[in-house]
Amino acid sequence: MKAKTWTTDAFYRETPAKIQQRIRENCVMVDMEAAAYLAVSQYNKVEFGQILYAGDNLSGTEWERRGWDSQAAIRENVLRIALDACVAM
Repeated sequence: MKAKTWTTDAFYRETPAKIQQRIRENCVMVDMEAAAYLAVSQYNKVEFGQILYAGDNLSGTEWERRGWDSQAAIRENVLRIALDACVAM
């Protein structure tokens, strides 16, 4: 699945106004690591790709944990997919 992602390196910048703006832009998630990885890859002129695994949900009034930290089988499957994609290149 392809989805529009908002990436930022500072969670204090995730203000209610910014969140609403990103929702209007059809972003379905926010990620905090991709911004740094993208900057480093651009600086070093290397190809970069990322698979994002949405483990928890912060879009409501309360944090929805979803037990992301206990879903080892799912994370293992994501890793296998990523490794297969790298080998296929």
